Amino acid sequence: MTGVLAAVSLAGGPLQVAVPEAVSGFVAFTEAVSVLLGLVISYIAFRGYLDHQSRPMFFVALGFVLIVGVPAGLFLVYLAVPAIGETPIALLTQTSKVGGMASILYGLRTRN
Repeated sequence: MTGVLAAVSLAGGPLQVAVPEAVSGFVAFTEAVSVLLGLVISYIAFRGYLDHQSRPMFFVALGFVLIVGVPAGLFLVYLAVPAIGETPIALLTQTSKVGGMASILYGLRTRN
């Protein structure tokens, strides 16, 4: 059985697992849907910030962009310029995700 490696986020950390080729298309599709949903949530939160001048909503929007948008952008950069290497992309991705989680937590704990 041949397979491809897919990055799976488990408890905040990356884990590489073998995924059968028949499932890899589904994994790619659901990853794209997750990115799209995350960016839609970011947009809605940002609109909430603009409409109601709710500073916490700004941090929620920023958090979703850092968790979903930045890693997706870094992945595209890596596809375009593979010479960059996986290590810097992985470090930037994880840093962005941690910053995003902190931003969302701050937004949820802050009062207007």
